[in-house]
Amino acid sequence: MIKNGKYFLPPQRDGSDFKELFKRLASAGAGRPVDKDGFPKGPWTADLLAEAITRIDANGSGVDLRTVQLWFQDNEKGISPDNIRWLARIFGCDDPDTSSEWQADLSAAQSRLTAKRRERKRNVRNDLSNTQGLATPPSVSNDRTAAKRHIY
Repeated sequence: MIKNGKYFLPPQRDGSDFKELFKRLASAGAGRPVDKDGFPKGPWTADLLAEAITRIDANGSGVDLRTVQLWFQDNEKGISPDNIRWLARIFGCDDPDTSSEWQADLSAAQSRLTAKRRERKRNVRNDLSNTQGLATPPSVSNDRTAAKRHIY
């Protein structure tokens, strides 16, 4: 679908977290200008996306390239509310109604990412507390100490 000369994908509200949703939209080229056949001019790269966000009139300061690079990486880093607004405008093809829908969807996806991160940390803490009750392995002696005790 084309909106304002850009490739538009509507929010799917499929329960994806921010990383999953962002990866899918960036690779599809959502919000990118379209060619003469109506296809996006390729996927988003960190450079292209940072430049597009910086060009948004209301965003005088832009976004740091390193921040955008973190969105593309497989890590637990999410996105700030301010950057959700700018990204929603990109994916919403600068249309107020669709940008608002994308802002809600991206915010929900960020909340799911945060919840997953907290759950993983909680599981790690539970695993650690469960293993503390187990017998501790015998300590390994220092090689120098062992050599001093061993008479040749």
